[in-house]
Amino acid sequence: YQYTPNDVYDVDATDEHVLADIPIDGQMRKVMIQANKSGFLYVLDRTNCQLIAAHPYVTVNWATGIDLATGRPVLTDIYERFLAGEEVSIWPSRGTNAVPIAFNPNTGLVYASTWNVPRIQKLAPPRPQVIGQRSTGVIGRFPDPQPGDVLGHFLAIDPLTGDKKWEIPLAEYPGAAGMLATGGGLVFTGKLTGEFLALDESTGETLWQFKTGSSVNATAITYTHNGRQYVSVAS
Repeated sequence: YQYTPNDVYDVDATDEHVLADIPIDGQMRKVMIQANKSGFLYVLDRTNCQLIAAHPYVTVNWATGIDLATGRPVLTDIYERFLAGEEVSIWPSRGTNAVPIAFNPNTGLVYASTWNVPRIQKLAPPRPQVIGQRSTGVIGRFPDPQPGDVLGHFLAIDPLTGDKKWEIPLAEYPGAAGMLATGGGLVFTGKLTGEFLALDESTGETLWQFKTGSSVNATAITYTHNGRQYVSVAS
């Protein structure tokens, strides 16, 4: 987590988490914020690993919440039904596609590209284990999407309360690009259809876009050269 001379708030580019200093109950806390694939957005004190908050940021049906005292999820009956042999739809298949989120200390919001897709799975019939071949014991699949189905969102969310400021639906394809928030009020991200976007941090409105030659699966970076700021992304 670093500040540049242009007040750009960068994220760790290896996972969907950020390090930040945020005020909580009148005290500045050093925290780690993670958008977990389980569908929960975690805030932990990074000095002692104390769990501060955990809120669902996508549809979640495998747990009703996270016990802040123990850090354990409060499970629903999905797991028991699955073990009993029922085919179940587990939401989410992933909260994000393991891409970086962004945090802007000016707004106190986390910006994420999320998935709105369940995983349908059931126990597989017993079979001999073959060395060198996978054997998870589970048959899993994704539902067949229909035209116009919303498969993900661009999301702005308060990590402490779980309140969503805005949520922009993504039809046909979910998002697979990370988010970059800047001090100028912009959030940069991209789509699998190839558009590189600048969103308004307050509304999620697309203020600018550029059609690249391929899908945008990476996270944008920004830098200055000879006094001018540039934004770059791999496509």
